[in-house]
Amino acid sequence: MTFRKIPRDVHEDARDVARAWMGKPEFNKSRDERKRVEMRFAHLKTHHRFERMRLRGLSGARDEFHLAAIVQNLKTLANHIWRPPPDAMYAATA
Repeated sequence: MTFRKIPRDVHEDARDVARAWMGKPEFNKSRDERKRVEMRFAHLKTHHRFERMRLRGLSGARDEFHLAAIVQNLKTLANHIWRPPPDAMYAATA
C-alpha cells in the first residue's frame, strides 16, 4: 500500500515558533525596529555606495561603517535643519 508523504522542512519547528509569535505586540515592535534598521542599510548601499568594505580587519570595518553612519546622520540632520516641517510651511502661507 502506498501512502502520500507531505515533506516537512528541517527548520519547520523554528517557523512554527515564529508563527506563534506573529500578531503579538512584542513581535510587531521587533519587526518595526528590524525594518527601520534594514531600510538604513539599504539606503547606505544604494545612495552612498556602501556595497563593500575597503578597509581590512574588524576594526577597519567598524571604523568604515561608523563613518558611513555619521555621513547618513549628518545628511538627515541637514535635511531637518534646512527644510521646515510640512506643517510649518502651510502655517506660513496661511
